[in-house]
Amino acid sequence: MSRASIFDLLHQRQAVSEPQEEPTAARCDYAGDRLRLIDGLALTAAGFIRGGEIPEAPAPELSSTLYGSDGYRLLVHRVVDTISVGEPRLARCEAKAYRLHQLVQTVVTEALMLLEALPEDSPFDVLLSAPIRSPEAAAIIQERLRSAIAETQYGACLGELRLAEKGEDPHATLAVGEQGGMPYVLWIGVDSLVNADDVAATQYRDMLVQSSRGGGLYPGEAVAVLLVQRLTAQELEFDSGWRLDAGMLREHPPRAGRRDHDKRRALLALLGDLWPASEDDASSPAPSRLVVDTVGMPGRAVELGGAIVARWPDIDAVDDGLSVDTLGGWSGEATRVLPFVLAVAATEPEEHALVLSLHAEGHTRGWALRSYAADAARLSEDHS
Repeated sequence: MSRASIFDLLHQRQAVSEPQEEPTAARCDYAGDRLRLIDGLALTAAGFIRGGEIPEAPAPELSSTLYGSDGYRLLVHRVVDTISVGEPRLARCEAKAYRLHQLVQTVVTEALMLLEALPEDSPFDVLLSAPIRSPEAAAIIQERLRSAIAETQYGACLGELRLAEKGEDPHATLAVGEQGGMPYVLWIGVDSLVNADDVAATQYRDMLVQSSRGGGLYPGEAVAVLLVQRLTAQELEFDSGWRLDAGMLREHPPRAGRRDHDKRRALLALLGDLWPASEDDASSPAPSRLVVDTVGMPGRAVELGGAIVARWPDIDAVDDGLSVDTLGGWSGEATRVLPFVLAVAATEPEEHALVLSLHAEGHTRGWALRSYAADAARLSEDHS
């Protein structure tokens, strides 16, 4: 479906003639350790990622503007199919912010189509994870995004639209303060490292390839959108989506200084805590999909493969696994959202998934995605 036809659908869809309930007011009593993941999509150098559509991993291309420490051009993953946005004031304000705005505007209509999965007139918030330094640039991007939503049938349902706090934990990112929040959230993560400043930045120096023959990850860019439901303590059962409980964090000495055996053993222990073994395989089946942020950094593939084989001998870390960095390099802030989008897109409704963050030298994070549909089917069988 073309972007034009999607935009027409958003404008032309007829409202149901029956009286509609008023949008739910913002509330503060959401559970801090549970979220429901409903759907998602992303645009990377590989193309669009969405339910059942996982593109082939692309080869990086030589940049026309970025050069490594050896004077040769660097390989990068750049998103090619973006729309044109006329915002000269934003370009003057912050060059990178202009590119982020362009990426967000490219997917905004597709992102709004995710809301078709919700009950009619469901209120929602929009949280934007984006590294924008200029307050003026941030205000422009948010206002343009709000305006784009206001032009559609979903404009009246929009609650808060703001920049999200930094951090790797989605539960903390989507938490609400005293002002409360809407039950549904479109969480948008966007970033582009295809620029000289980010390639040379201290925070990426040990991750990104710095020369034509160097090791590490290729600079990339992406925009990812995840449709999430905040849950109260009373909301326990659903027929679709995935339950995302609080993740687990394990701090450890730098990976570069540890033996492979020690790294595999530590990761295996984390997997055991995330996905406890059960004598009843039906009540605790193995995840069908493994999603990691990177296998391209030194030692990560060996660490992951060894731990997965030890925990689940029947799972192939290559055939059943997906790595964000292979689909578009390293894309900074967007990598906070991308693994969850990839997990939702690659997993069948009644399958479970596991998401691991392995990029950091001194810590590892993991999250379990449990299928509500699988739980509902199991409960139905138990009662029959």
